[in-house]
Amino acid sequence: MTAVIILNWNGADDTIMCLDSLSHADGSFFIVIADNGSTDNSVQRLKSYISQSGLDITLLEHNNNFGFAKGNNLAISYASKRRPDSYLLLNNDTEVTSDFLVKLVDFQSSNPRFRILTPRINFFYKKNIIWNCGGVLRLGFRKYRFAGCEEKKATRRKYFPISFITGCALFFMPDVLEPDGTLFTERFFFGEEDFEFSIRMKRWHYKMACVTDSVIYHKVMASSEGKSVGKFYLHLLNRYVDVRLQYGKLFFFIWRIVNKPISFCHLKKIYGSAGQALQKLRHLEKDCLCRDKVTYEDFRRLVISDDFFDESND
Repeated sequence: MTAVIILNWNGADDTIMCLDSLSHADGSFFIVIADNGSTDNSVQRLKSYISQSGLDITLLEHNNNFGFAKGNNLAISYASKRRPDSYLLLNNDTEVTSDFLVKLVDFQSSNPRFRILTPRINFFYKKNIIWNCGGVLRLGFRKYRFAGCEEKKATRRKYFPISFITGCALFFMPDVLEPDGTLFTERFFFGEEDFEFSIRMKRWHYKMACVTDSVIYHKVMASSEGKSVGKFYLHLLNRYVDVRLQYGKLFFFIWRIVNKPISFCHLKKIYGSAGQALQKLRHLEKDCLCRDKVTYEDFRRLVISDDFFDESND
């Protein structure tokens, strides 16, 4: 039996549509929904849905927004009490095909060396176009497989090995979990957990694959609308801190030199001026050297209160 883990935060509409699609899915599974401290009527709506659903669903009510990593870790811990044969993390803004889970389970059973799998993830609103089929990690950078391609390009092979996987649809076996039962690091409140996870799995020689005939559809960015300047800086800060912690000092020094013009171009595009971009890049390089985590407070100051760069708070 597979434990399907779904995290909800103020997203009952998407979560219910995801559950509706799971109601038509084949295979043996139960669902744990972890509500991450929603401030709307999500909990009430989900309770109402569950009471009328024929699915095996448990709703966990977190009293705070713990972020993606901790929210999922808590749900995995709860699900582990039922000793599932496998786990699947599934974004609430996805919808699944009827045989997606059976395809993953059957593939893993026939290819037990692969302990971590992803289905082919297509765009929800352009269903024949691929969002990603996992990806490849190289020298501290990530590249999605078949991103933006028509689906027929990926289906020429039943599967292919990958070294990067997103948390959008992450199927894994119980032995992948840390000794304390967690899957993700909780160093990063918002984002980066999948990058850190993929580096760790590659280091530990866990094999991962994309199973191309298992398909889900993702409403990309539905749970995180827009690319605010704060969110973009947060993304960069997460990555710089993660690479510094994961690799040695010499590698990080070289990686920063290589990545600096790339980061500058992205910052210039989003901030609109070279001066602003250079200022933020200097701030970034200072921030990444003095942190070993990027917390909710950092997220709040960057995305919500917008006072992260105030001189009084430096």
